[in-house]
Amino acid sequence: MRESYRAIQMHGAHVVAVGTGSVAQARRLVETGTPFPCLVDSQLRLYRLLGLGRVGVGTLLDPATYANYWRGWRHGARQGQVTGDPRQLSGVAILDAGGRLRWRHASRTVGDYPALADVLAALGGIVGSP
Repeated sequence: MRESYRAIQMHGAHVVAVGTGSVAQARRLVETGTPFPCLVDSQLRLYRLLGLGRVGVGTLLDPATYANYWRGWRHGARQGQVTGDPRQLSGVAILDAGGRLRWRHASRTVGDYPALADVLAALGGIVGSP
């Protein structure tokens, strides 16, 4: 999201990262250049509301999991210290100004993130709509 932040802003949207790790991790992200707020949901409220999944045996056996790790490694991503529950999967959600969920991508495996084009298309369909 850091690299895509300007493109998202051009759609009139704001980015807020919400994680279930530690406050120290969120603070470190901001200190190292993340240009948007990073919040911690230690009670997993948003995680549950969005219906995000968990890593299971099927995920561990899914070739996409290893392809995602390989792609991330090639682009310089390295696994940091894992805090919280390492079996939680991530997601991306778009909420409108009234706080209503308008679009959601729930990761099916580790590293399963939506393409920026998909996020921008969803934003384009939401901007200006009631």
